[in-house]
Amino acid sequence: MSALDPMPGVVTTDDPEARRALRRLLLGGVIGSLVEFYEFSVYAVLATTLAAVFFPSVDPTTGLLSALAVFAVAFFARPLGGFVWGAVGDRIGRRGTLALTVLLMSVATTLMGLLPGYAAIGVAAPILLVLLRFVQGVSAGGEISGAVSFVAEHAPTHRRGLFVGMISVGSVVGTLLGSLLPGILLLTLSTADMQSWGWRIPLLVALPLGLIGLFIRRRLDETPFFLALREEAGRAANPVRAALSGRSARRLLVVAFCLVAVNASSFYMIVGYLPSFATKSLKLTGLEAFAPSLIALAACLVAEVAGAWISDRVGRKPVLLTSGLGLLVLAYPSFLLITSGTFGLIACGLVLFGLLAGAYAAVINAALTEQFPTRVRVSGHGITYNLSVALFGGSAPYLLTWLGGVTGSTMVGAFYVILLALVSLPAVLALRETAGRPLRS
Repeated sequence: MSALDPMPGVVTTDDPEARRALRRLLLGGVIGSLVEFYEFSVYAVLATTLAAVFFPSVDPTTGLLSALAVFAVAFFARPLGGFVWGAVGDRIGRRGTLALTVLLMSVATTLMGLLPGYAAIGVAAPILLVLLRFVQGVSAGGEISGAVSFVAEHAPTHRRGLFVGMISVGSVVGTLLGSLLPGILLLTLSTADMQSWGWRIPLLVALPLGLIGLFIRRRLDETPFFLALREEAGRAANPVRAALSGRSARRLLVVAFCLVAVNASSFYMIVGYLPSFATKSLKLTGLEAFAPSLIALAACLVAEVAGAWISDRVGRKPVLLTSGLGLLVLAYPSFLLITSGTFGLIACGLVLFGLLAGAYAAVINAALTEQFPTRVRVSGHGITYNLSVALFGGSAPYLLTWLGGVTGSTMVGAFYVILLALVSLPAVLALRETAGRPLRS
């Protein structure tokens, strides 16, 4: 079998039973992304409340920065997860990795919901919060790469972009759920009740979500690509080292790292920055304070489905180039609208930004995972994606909140996206087009 031969055993869509099997496999891949982003979004929306619970002895701005710094901890832990779980996924299998990562993420989040606050155990409270966020990050670092590889290796070649794109859709759905539940609690409970017990509820919901994900994933089949690799004794002894070995491999890793930069900055700004930006800079209160993130996420959702579908027809690179150029040119006008003070114009700016960010996010994972051969696919995706997200995504809420406070400017988000679009667009041009082609086995 050549390195680009179609893989026997890949699920097709020729009969009803095959379609049902493919839906089960797709659900198994998507559920972890939904759980991951639900948990991360809950923390982002509750950042102001958590600042009061775990950092009560400092002023509100410093407390918020402390809470956002803890938010970033999970992202800086992601690269470690990418290395560890990448090696596990490429050596032991995709299926087992997915079951473990969704369980660990949910257990860590549930334990966060059970933590005593600073008033009860003092400095131990924020220390334990940091440790649990670290566990969340390590788990999430393996989740995305394992899920993307799993779905890509099961999907029909001509629909792989759409199927892998559904993982990004799952992240948006998880973010919406993770924004709505704490948002409703913040609107209906008093500040005292939220700081006393209300903040725990969304975190504890992670446990049943994780158990559902574990139940689904334990019943999935291993991918035909990995099974063939194992039968042929083709697994790398050290997948991480194999992914980093050779000049062409290192060049690919650099291209992939840069490719993710603008995706990480734009998407995690929506998830982690807009909730606090809406209250501190836009001076929105009540229901309006949650509207910016929800509007941008709704636009993201539409663009991700459309962008993934289109990428199977015109290719990955045209969609990435169009959306990346759009972010470069239109990020500043979008933020002018977002900071206009008129809710209708704010909504227009958010829709424009969300559509562009969503279209790029729809294609990034398919384009990335298709670059790597089966023996290092999880490791290659995990190393590049998680390093880029840690550097450009996880730091965004803290960095932009700090820069906004130092400069007094409400446009720092636009400049950040423009800068990283300039990093990503050359990588798109250097990318090998893979749409409609068999995976490298």
